[in-house]
Amino acid sequence: MSIEKNYPLSLGVSTVFLFFSCFMVWDQCFSQDEYLNTLDLYQTDTPVNCRFFMRDQGDSLWIYADVEFTQAVKDSSLWIKVIQTTGNQTSNDSISLRIVNDKQAVLKWGFTTQTLPEFLTLELVWKAQTWTFQEHFPLSAFHPSSGLFLKDSLNPIFSGWIQNQDSVLINTPGNNQVIAYFYHHEFDPARPPMTLRPTSGSGTLDIDTILVLPAVHYFAPPETGLYFFQVDSSSTLGAALLVTDDHYPQPQEIKELTEPLIYITTKSEYQKISNDLTNKQALDKFWLSTIGSPEVARRAIKTFYNNIEVANKLFSSYKEGWKTDRGMIYTVMGPPLSVVKNHDTETWTYTNIASNEMNFVFKKIRNIFSNNHYELLRDKSYDQQWFLAIDRWREGRIK
Repeated sequence: MSIEKNYPLSLGVSTVFLFFSCFMVWDQCFSQDEYLNTLDLYQTDTPVNCRFFMRDQGDSLWIYADVEFTQAVKDSSLWIKVIQTTGNQTSNDSISLRIVNDKQAVLKWGFTTQTLPEFLTLELVWKAQTWTFQEHFPLSAFHPSSGLFLKDSLNPIFSGWIQNQDSVLINTPGNNQVIAYFYHHEFDPARPPMTLRPTSGSGTLDIDTILVLPAVHYFAPPETGLYFFQVDSSSTLGAALLVTDDHYPQPQEIKELTEPLIYITTKSEYQKISNDLTNKQALDKFWLSTIGSPEVARRAIKTFYNNIEVANKLFSSYKEGWKTDRGMIYTVMGPPLSVVKNHDTETWTYTNIASNEMNFVFKKIRNIFSNNHYELLRDKSYDQQWFLAIDRWREGRIK
């Protein structure tokens, strides 16, 4: 069981701080009812979107929920129901809601490692519609930053990436100087879901540049790539940031349009297309010659690259979202029918060509560069359905 609190909100005033007290009770165990479909967390074209983020402040942990609206919330009333679930804790706490503007609200909760909930669920009601957002916070998969915190002028950076014209404010405990490591590295795309062999490589990255930055500093990244910020260079603790081109998450350059085709092409096809990354004709020829109909090809192209853009928005971590395991599944299979979170895993459900359920299970893994890192539990049984999905792309039979 978990206690629920309703909060009526009006988002007409900018930069207002409201504080709500709530009494949160957690039972000895959570029921199967807690495992709900939280697909809303992975929708990007709906009126309401939400992203969770956990901040390490050294002696405490803060969970943020960034709620964004496609329309201004001025005269409409909004209700948010907050549900916190953990094993056997009872606690008093306060919730802070900061209204950033009429299209964004930020909620935050403070915890210790002992009081951190297993699940946090927001049920939001607005304009007679309901959205449910749920996230889980397994400490075993959380990589601390030693209190180092990245944000823009006001808010945490929820996405883990910024565009190259942006700057980031680096807050450190004790106002210490920051060491920034820059990696100009091309990370590999995800392996197919039925490929069981481990990835090749040493597992280490070469540092391209080391910068020493003053405390409480607005940092404008000099080039795109991966940055890792530390206060203590002798530890593994720190915060990472992916810096992208100014059109990201939308793919636009020929290289960005070509590379994701690795998921739906043969090895020889991919090599032929990628031989000249300045020649868009080779890219167009692949789609047209493979599908046949120009009209069907245009529809497939639009859908494919829309999937890439959504994968980049949702799953970017230390590498582009489409290259991650979840991004690969989203790119090829499209949005799932349901997403169910359970401790340190999430299960995506699809229906296969025979209308039977097909599940992809992702496990949250601790990663030095990202607290949004999930790895697919690969299995040989995906083989047939995966190639059928690829055939649908190549024939233009997309939804």
